[in-house]
Amino acid sequence: MTPIQNNRPERLRITDQLGRMKSLPDGPEQYRLLDCGEKNSVLLLGLGPDPRIPAQIIANRTDDVLYLEAPELLCQLPSSRQSEIPSHWQPINSEALSDRIFRDRTILFYQPNLHLFPDFWAPVLASLKLGPGAACPSLRERDTIWMPTSEHSLMARELPLGFANAGLRVRALPEKLLPTDLEAELRQTSPELFFSVNFRGLDPYGQNYEFLATRKVPVAVWCVDNPFHLLTGIQSGFWRKCILFVTDDWFIPRLLGLGAQHVVHLPLAAAPHFFEPAVDIPPLGTASRTVQDAPGMDDFLLQPDEHLANRTVFVGRSSFPGKNAFFAGCTIAPALRQRALADISRGSRPDFSWWWDRMRNSPLWPGREVRNVGYAAEECSQMHRILHLQAANLGGQLTVFGDQDWPTLLPGLKDIRPEVDYYGPLPRIYRQARCTLNLTSLLLPHGLTQRHFDVWAAGGFLLSDATPGLSIFDQELTREISFNSPEDLTALLNRLEADPPLSDHLRHAWKNLIRDAHTYDHRIERIMQALRIHQIPDPV
Repeated sequence: MTPIQNNRPERLRITDQLGRMKSLPDGPEQYRLLDCGEKNSVLLLGLGPDPRIPAQIIANRTDDVLYLEAPELLCQLPSSRQSEIPSHWQPINSEALSDRIFRDRTILFYQPNLHLFPDFWAPVLASLKLGPGAACPSLRERDTIWMPTSEHSLMARELPLGFANAGLRVRALPEKLLPTDLEAELRQTSPELFFSVNFRGLDPYGQNYEFLATRKVPVAVWCVDNPFHLLTGIQSGFWRKCILFVTDDWFIPRLLGLGAQHVVHLPLAAAPHFFEPAVDIPPLGTASRTVQDAPGMDDFLLQPDEHLANRTVFVGRSSFPGKNAFFAGCTIAPALRQRALADISRGSRPDFSWWWDRMRNSPLWPGREVRNVGYAAEECSQMHRILHLQAANLGGQLTVFGDQDWPTLLPGLKDIRPEVDYYGPLPRIYRQARCTLNLTSLLLPHGLTQRHFDVWAAGGFLLSDATPGLSIFDQELTREISFNSPEDLTALLNRLEADPPLSDHLRHAWKNLIRDAHTYDHRIERIMQALRIHQIPDPV
């Protein structure tokens, strides 16, 4: 092929679907042959910045040429570029696509288009690959849910068990599910439901969603973490068409305001193994250390199990994994930081909502600017933990199970132990401790943690900061175990210590409440109910 003499010094720049200025890559390598038809006819999926390039690629197949272009791009092509489109090429729109058009044609795709206008091109590619002309699935896997997961994923054990108790079978798929792999799966069979935790298995540009939609498979996503942090990795609007479950109801009106069609509150729940008898729990083999005597995380002295009987326990990381990379480049205005820290000391909660109200120039989606809001909330969350842990350690009665940053953040704390396997001795720790302290992340304005459920299920006793998320429980019970400030926490510890009958009553009342209303079986029932309400076919 004779190279095109391109004297244009700059690439064509256009505004993409998310409002960002982008240069259109040129050159024959930007075009991919999707199908090589037998007839002398061509379908161009995207013209690219210079129509002369695809014209040369298909120079020997020019009898019958149809082309499809995203309207948002076509209207941005300068008239000089549009005049270079050969006059005998016929434009079509996406509604005209059919099996007849796809069949036996050579199909050429301008690849950058998927990243520029994914909401337009992902459905087109799905229709091409899995539409009426593609092989239909030979089997619909009745009562089967596809869930991208791995052994170490969130809820990798709890959700399959909960679905199984509802008469459903979970088939595990890779967390990073390539569109080509999902396409191959859907050519053979399809599930009743595709269920994702935190958008696992769904690619940023919506190809996997559109493949599933082409096979009429409903897609549900449980956003266990802050959904707007999750959406910073999503580059198309397919998420609006999923049924979204959120653990924090503060996000519901904001997601709906951005165009989400189905959003349902689905709190966390107690994992089944926390209800198991104490004899089934592995023995507690952990160790305490002092910062001075054991600066490394491997220097531990074994302690008898009853060592925790008179201690307050906190189990948790000092920050979430990958925090520094996730918030790279984020900053906080010094004046706002000082105001937030003052609010924490007074018992207020400068959470994600607090910061968003003061940083409204940060859009929630699209883009990554919302991470500035999250960074501020996360920094306050760490200070919130530190102040309350210091208050809980008065008299040296606090034990922390967590990561190796805690000794630096809490230099006066003598009993710091390694992180604990969630499926190992954690239930036993909760049962043995005098009480377990919960400090909810400020990334979730109305959030709850696993501790709100698991501690009671294990037969332990929980003291929690007064997160608005506690409103899902009996307010008579939450009033007795929640606090607003470090001073409130100290007073609450002293009060419960002085009233053992009240503590015993609360321990049993809470365990009964969690067992009767807040297990994964209850959450699966809520998922099925939501599918029916939102007119998505029920898998059962």
